[in-house]
Amino acid sequence: MSSDLNTLSTPQTASFTGITREAIENNHAREAIKHSALANKVLCDVALGESLDGMLERWDGKTDVHVFAYGSLIWNPCMDHAGRTAATVRGFHRRFCLWSNVYRGTPENPGLVLALDRGGACRGVVYRLRADVARKELTLLWRREMFGGSYKAKWLNAKTDNGPISAIGFVMNHSSDAYAGRLSDEQVVEKLATCCGHYGSGADYLCQTAASLRAGGLDDPHLDRLCDLLSAREVEMPCPTPGIAGQPRR
Repeated sequence: MSSDLNTLSTPQTASFTGITREAIENNHAREAIKHSALANKVLCDVALGESLDGMLERWDGKTDVHVFAYGSLIWNPCMDHAGRTAATVRGFHRRFCLWSNVYRGTPENPGLVLALDRGGACRGVVYRLRADVARKELTLLWRREMFGGSYKAKWLNAKTDNGPISAIGFVMNHSSDAYAGRLSDEQVVEKLATCCGHYGSGADYLCQTAASLRAGGLDDPHLDRLCDLLSAREVEMPCPTPGIAGQPRR
């Protein structure tokens, strides 16, 4: 099977939810949390800019930049990209180990989302950002992923059918209060089934990610098992689907 996923359509269902590019541009996530007890943990634009500058120290400003996606970025990138391809990163695996206080939960009842945790390997996709728009697109990506300090951005060695690619990836920050540790599958499913945030439920997040991986021939048996456990609960979505029909989400 070819690793070129440019023609692969993103699964669309009635429950498709997630963040929009407009919400990122307007800092909705920070606005949602700034009056909570977690407000002091949210990074400002200056701090995010400094973080991005540090990440791009080795970039010459002329070559395209790549981003490794392993979760919702696969099915809702909100980025102006020039294509994507299947890739494998070794040394990290995909795990529900990150508490979500905005996207898929609340500060009072945090949900769970995926992060890259230590060990193993992870199959996902690599996006290519053209050099002329890379900094603009990465600035939005930093607002989306890095505002809470839960991730560490790293240059990862992503293996593709066309050779290795150095790609930016978001790895779990173990020193963050948002690190959930190693939860059992039953604990994960309980949170996914009962928590909901500004951009939908944890159950929907899981199902969209698993479906997108299967559609790309990148099946994740562990996520499929979580889907089976979720189905066994005969779970109903804990909140209505937000948003505008037809608009891409995370």
